Amino acid sequence: MRIGVPREIKNHEHRVAMIPAGVGRLVADGHQVVVQAGAGMDSGFSDNDYITAGASVAESAKDAWDCDLVVKVKEPLASEYGFLRPNLVLFTFLHLAAVPELAWVLLKKQVCAIAYETVQLDDGRLPILARMSQVAGRVAAQLAVRFLQKENGTAFPGKGILAGGVAGSSPASVLILGAGNVGLNAADALAGLGANVVVLEASRSRVHSLKSSLHEHIDVVHFSDERLHSLLPDCDILIGAALVPGKHAPGLLKRDDVRKMPAGSVLIDVSIDQGGISETSRPTTYESPVYVEEGVIHCCLPNLPGSVPLTSTMVLTDASLPYIQLIANHGVDEAARLNAALSRGINIRDGKVLHQGVAESLGWKHQSVWSS
Repeated sequence: MRIGVPREIKNHEHRVAMIPAGVGRLVADGHQVVVQAGAGMDSGFSDNDYITAGASVAESAKDAWDCDLVVKVKEPLASEYGFLRPNLVLFTFLHLAAVPELAWVLLKKQVCAIAYETVQLDDGRLPILARMSQVAGRVAAQLAVRFLQKENGTAFPGKGILAGGVAGSSPASVLILGAGNVGLNAADALAGLGANVVVLEASRSRVHSLKSSLHEHIDVVHFSDERLHSLLPDCDILIGAALVPGKHAPGLLKRDDVRKMPAGSVLIDVSIDQGGISETSRPTTYESPVYVEEGVIHCCLPNLPGSVPLTSTMVLTDASLPYIQLIANHGVDEAARLNAALSRGINIRDGKVLHQGVAESLGWKHQSVWSS
């Protein structure tokens, strides 16, 4: 199979879909890998590294897209829609609930679109998304601490609080919505600095299973609107980390809720990839990472792991390569038959919506055929 690795073009997306060692594995299996020139540069991998691993390096994006299987990091942008075509297998983060325009294009062009974030094991775990979520949670914690500072590199000064405090002062109060991989990694990082962290989680069984296994500064409690509202007035940092696979993120915060938070507090909405958890959330960029609504500093960057590309690219390749090899070695039909988790990752194929969560979020019929 001919496998393409284009250079990412999303705002400050420094990752690449595959490290050279992953390319070497595919080449050893008898496949041809085409990497666009410069694709790995920001992740620390030169074109020569890929050539040494057995890849061909193409100057143009068109050559990297002109393959049977294209693996990326982020969803195609409008300038890449022209590369989409029938029978192309695209494997990347898609988050279609937040980009219905792309979903329509994939349907119309009859692309086989497989989303990293909906590859799901029988027990409900998301093996590819989970790895990136671990990174995203820790980056979210780093950003939250930075933006809480009075001098934080933006035009919007924070409260001026040291996250962990010292003798004679109080540590920051942190509220995290969701006890998944993002939430727990953010909680662990912030609690390690000495902040007091409360994690609100909707699943009672999840709350119970986590109670005895977390840092002493982390308290996991069952989510309720009343509990959320009671915690907001003293919240210095709020991290939105709620996820329903394939669907729009749950809308947990109204504008009136945000208004209850202290002036200069920080909201990091990691769920912005899936539309965000707050009525006041909208995507930001690394050129302009924050804005203020109701006196609260909002950071809604949709590609947090992209800021630590060497770590993220290595982790992403480790998680995605077994599935890429399945597709390359067996074709998408047989690969999906052999691996139920991969089968669940197929969002769109042959003009049909195959993922129920995606269909529901977009208001479309599950397995409906696209028509003009």
